[in-house]
Amino acid sequence: MASKALVLFDRGPFSEMLLALMPELNAGLQARLDPDTTASALTSQDLDHVRLLLVDVERIGPNPALRLVELVRRFPRVSLVAFGQEDDLAGAQRYQQEPGITYIPKSYSRVTLIPALRLVLSTDPAESAHEAGMSFPVSRGGNDSDAVPSLRDLGLTDAEAEVLGLAAQGKTNHEIALALQKSEGTVRIQMSAILRKLKVRNRSEAIIVAMRVIKVVRSQIEHAQHDELDIGFLLPHMEYRRYPAGHAVFHKGDIADELYLIQRGRISLPEIRKELKEHDLFGEIGIFAPDHKRTCSAVCATDVDLFALSEDKVKQAYYLNPGFAMFVLNVITKRLLGGREPGLA
Repeated sequence: MASKALVLFDRGPFSEMLLALMPELNAGLQARLDPDTTASALTSQDLDHVRLLLVDVERIGPNPALRLVELVRRFPRVSLVAFGQEDDLAGAQRYQQEPGITYIPKSYSRVTLIPALRLVLSTDPAESAHEAGMSFPVSRGGNDSDAVPSLRDLGLTDAEAEVLGLAAQGKTNHEIALALQKSEGTVRIQMSAILRKLKVRNRSEAIIVAMRVIKVVRSQIEHAQHDELDIGFLLPHMEYRRYPAGHAVFHKGDIADELYLIQRGRISLPEIRKELKEHDLFGEIGIFAPDHKRTCSAVCATDVDLFALSEDKVKQAYYLNPGFAMFVLNVITKRLLGGREPGLA
């Protein structure tokens, strides 16, 4: 049984903190700091006994997002957590190009980091890992622009994302120029900028990056349609809270300014006689309601650990992540219809 945590960091205060908090995860993990092994070298090793892999994105070489994808595909049963300096949603999605990868900023406090890692360990990574193969869909005349917005998370401008999205459909520079009503010279300049920003050598490698992103977006939507969602990309932006039994998280009629995820315990919704459990999402209806008010109260039926996400971050995630948007719509629709709500993976 996997019982080790491998910390792929240079020696320093942050890596020492990670090692020190391992016993507090209550997972029986023996932690080991490895300041020398690169991500590329790691893919050739045997990690059968590793349950948790903590990686510093600043020391795993060029194209860290692609290195993370390689690691999660090589070790689908290992919970992979990447740490970096970016603390916004775009930064999180830059590194979480594949389910099974969780990104956490280094600015996380110890108090929030412990429950976040516990939440990562509570999910079987094999359930959300992608297959290793990559498919190259053939354009059949449809519009693939729905996949283009997520390309912006790689640091591209809107115009560059459009160009790369069309290139991923197999279009030439001439065809892209006609489609976007710009000169072929402009397209060549934008393609050069794309190669530089993605740190790839040629157009083919850039298209591979684009196809990985498009594939993940499609997978996110498909999972959301089946009532599943990988919340790893939200964790860096959620605030950890602990409430005692009987505490009212909010009352009916309150202004809705946060969304909540239950990590441990149960929440009662007394007006509708419903009880929510671990990994359930709540508080979404008020955020999207015209009057921004809570439609019912939420009271802790037991001691509760939960994560809160601000209204602004909820709306950013809604527009940035198609899978999250589809999932939220499913939750709201099923609750309004009185059906069974989906749960979070």
